[in-house]
Amino acid sequence: MKSGPLAIVGYMGSGKSTVGRIVARQVGWEFVDLDEVVAERAGLSITEIFDSLGERAFRRLESEALGKMLGGERVVACGGGVVEEPRNRSLLSQVNTVFLWEDTEILWRRTRGTDRPLRGEDYEEFSRRYSERLPYYLEVAALQVEVYERPPEDVAREIVAWLRE
Repeated sequence: MKSGPLAIVGYMGSGKSTVGRIVARQVGWEFVDLDEVVAERAGLSITEIFDSLGERAFRRLESEALGKMLGGERVVACGGGVVEEPRNRSLLSQVNTVFLWEDTEILWRRTRGTDRPLRGEDYEEFSRRYSERLPYYLEVAALQVEVYERPPEDVAREIVAWLRE
């Protein structure tokens, strides 16, 4: 089996945390949701960080947390924008990183009504941001998994099989 850690990247709503928890349970590794780590360390919710400190401060906190979490036998579900920072892409390229592909329209529907600071007001903005991040997801990914509304257990099974190769 590949050694840890395993990072999971993808756009908001792609299932990183849900799939990550399943993978961690199946391989017996710790699970970490990077957004939860950032919020805990800041003492604020992600929305509060964006509202009071701004995106730049959030990205700095996110990069610090990523550097500390990418070690050992751990599955790390990363925030959707973690790949925007070159330093983070460098870190992610050095570990087992999985990109969860999902259709943009499905992601848009799945994130409707959620409290996600960068979701955007309209589909065009949402889609543009995904298009901008896509090359970065592909750059860091050692494995690309097509989600396309498959059950999270099926997606996790594919990742676990890859880890066990």
